[in-house]
Amino acid sequence: MVCHGQECTVFYFDDKIELEFDCPTIRIQKKEQIDFTSYDIVHSHGMRPDRYVARFREYSGKVRYISTVHNYVLEDFRYQYNWLVAQIFGRLWMRTLRNMDVVVALSRHAQEYYQKWLPVEKITYAYNTRVLNLSQTLDEKSAQEIRSFKGHSILIGVNALLTKRKGVDILIRALVRLPDYKLFIAGDGKERARLERLARRLGVADRCLFAGYRQNAYLYLPLYDIYALPSRSEGFPLSLLEAAVYAKPCVVSNLPIVTECFNTDEVAIFRLDAPTSVIQAIHRATANSTLGRNLHLKYEKAYSPEKMYERYLRIYYGEV
Repeated sequence: MVCHGQECTVFYFDDKIELEFDCPTIRIQKKEQIDFTSYDIVHSHGMRPDRYVARFREYSGKVRYISTVHNYVLEDFRYQYNWLVAQIFGRLWMRTLRNMDVVVALSRHAQEYYQKWLPVEKITYAYNTRVLNLSQTLDEKSAQEIRSFKGHSILIGVNALLTKRKGVDILIRALVRLPDYKLFIAGDGKERARLERLARRLGVADRCLFAGYRQNAYLYLPLYDIYALPSRSEGFPLSLLEAAVYAKPCVVSNLPIVTECFNTDEVAIFRLDAPTSVIQAIHRATANSTLGRNLHLKYEKAYSPEKMYERYLRIYYGEV
């Protein structure tokens, strides 16, 4: 938006800075009310921001209120917490979203999903994008760490928060039948200890490196032979777009967002209901040198920052 001459302000709640923006950023203080009438568009992301906007929005018609929902709410809460929490807080979030003028899902499939709870005329979709600083490279110490671990093996990489939803256990189980492969996992989370125990129980712990949280984990992509996304649920996987930027061969689960946006000439897809199929997908990604190149071309054609900008501009103007 800023690159195209739009004036933007980013508001945030918590004193935790992980992103930098080329525009003013302002922390919201407790119970502070923003004067939304100073803006043409108010665009929120996440349950807490959505509730804040729903509480303080006005109805003059001068401002257009939009929320992007980045996940499948009930499934995400169920994997992160449990079924009861998903039902209570998921439905509370749906009620909050009814206060928006437009709700943006991340795919056509997700758009249909939200029609169960929200008015059809309020829902649209826009695919995600990812902007990377390609001038940055991994420091030599970290690069040497990976090279030493890899040795003469084929290296599968995963960059993810370690939750059950991310499906890293599927890859660990697959290693049993993939003796020439190793797995590098950049990320941390509440499932890490369970995954480490699983690796030890299956006898593949020496071929799994749990690296913990790594800032700018995309910098590790050039050192992977294959990038894997074995998730059980995703809104729009940004890490897959990161891999696409680097033209990396990818093994991905057959999620609706994957089959909607990518084909078998661009990624090696395996079935979640047949976990052993991941082994065939990994072999295919290893042998097919065109997958990464095709995936990169698809990113440039359909999921680049320019494409996302064009789509959201139409949403802001009420054209979709």
